[in-house]
Amino acid sequence: MRTPRPGFSVLKFLIILPTLLLFLSGCGLFGQRDNPLGRAAAKTSRQYLGVPYKLGGQSPSGFDCSGLTAYVYKRHGVSLPRTADQQAQKGQYVKKRNLLPGDLVFFRTSRFFGPVSHVGIYLGHDQFINAPGSGKKVAIASLSTPYYQKYYHSARRIRE
Repeated sequence: MRTPRPGFSVLKFLIILPTLLLFLSGCGLFGQRDNPLGRAAAKTSRQYLGVPYKLGGQSPSGFDCSGLTAYVYKRHGVSLPRTADQQAQKGQYVKKRNLLPGDLVFFRTSRFFGPVSHVGIYLGHDQFINAPGSGKKVAIASLSTPYYQKYYHSARRIRE
């Protein structure tokens, strides 16, 4: 009668587990790790750093927050609604810890404009680009600043 070799089950486990995890990550069970459309949108959005804020603005001569996001995604063939509140209904919900470049990040900065009143495009590494408001210019901000932490509402991933 053969006796099992010591360590064989451990070796088998060490081979099977990583293979299984790699397979499952490709199935999307552990969240998507890449979004080519979003990555392209995030890159495009940087071209508009410094553009002045303009209420209702939807062009490089002046943007408001949702005008910026709609304009950037339109350059990639995706039509988004006009307001932040409407944009918050599009795409797929994303948990904050799973944000990828290009995800739209939403904030409730005013109780007068519905549940969502501000939007930006996530760039990665806790940074997002937005048209912050009157008298300001399109700029990069951090999700970890107390202001944006307080008013963070949700995020959505836009797909083609």
